[in-house]
Amino acid sequence: MLLGLFVLSATSDDEEEWKRREAIAANLKPFGKLCLIGEECGTVIAFDPNRIRRGTGLSAKGVYDAYCFACHDEGVADAPLVASEAWDPRVAQGYDVLLQHTKDGFGEQMPPMGNCLDCTDKELEAAIRYLITGEEETETEDESEEESEEES
Repeated sequence: MLLGLFVLSATSDDEEEWKRREAIAANLKPFGKLCLIGEECGTVIAFDPNRIRRGTGLSAKGVYDAYCFACHDEGVADAPLVASEAWDPRVAQGYDVLLQHTKDGFGEQMPPMGNCLDCTDKELEAAIRYLITGEEETETEDESEEESEEES
């Protein structure tokens, strides 16, 4: 009788350990999937790179804080840190290339639009400049006048 209780107890402990390990494995699995229009996505909503982006209204640092810091603050997946020398060869390719890589995504690591699907090109450009210099840009008088004329 004791042997039966011991076997039953051991089986119960093994089952609990198995359930615990499965729960851990489930938590470690990647989640989500990004699909582009034209790709098979199942029931996932596809990202349309040509949709009209309304803008976030955030400053360059605000965009960084909301969307970029998770990778660029710690160098996740070799993301260059803010104002580091790692930006030098990237800047040498030109700002247009940096903007295109930001918009399209880069390799497996950098998601399209840096996950800021509502960012305008201007907001992305400002965030890129912030990442390169670590400084928030202030508008010049000419830029302020141009924006006022565009809004009119």
